[in-house]
Amino acid sequence: MGQERERILDLLVSGKITAEEAGRLLDALESRSSQPATAATSPEVRSTETPKYIYVKVLSAKGDNVNVKVPLGLVRAGLKLTSFIPQPAMEQINKSMGDHGMSVDLLNFKAEDLEELIEALREMEVNVDAVNGDNVRVYCA
Repeated sequence: MGQERERILDLLVSGKITAEEAGRLLDALESRSSQPATAATSPEVRSTETPKYIYVKVLSAKGDNVNVKVPLGLVRAGLKLTSFIPQPAMEQINKSMGDHGMSVDLLNFKAEDLEELIEALREMEVNVDAVNGDNVRVYCA
């Protein structure tokens, strides 16, 4: 956590982020460190809870920061809405997705499949540290 805190303070001192932004980042960092060890604090120890959100966080060296939190309940609701799509349209969607390398059969996708997918997301984490100082993190918790 020390390096992350230093990085936030360096961005503040260099004028790349405002004091308000630095405060929010430090608060988020502190709340993350006060939680039990999970994927956010230790890659070897994963939370046993089913993830509730997909997070996308970008800490830009230029101050163009992004913090997105998508509830996985939205994904569940979307799956339920697919039942209103006519079968010929679903077949076309499946074909189009297949043409673009995504082999998914939405006609036979069941709620259990979605829950299995969401459970597997608990293990997903993407971290990118760019040469220019930008940091990108995508994870579920």
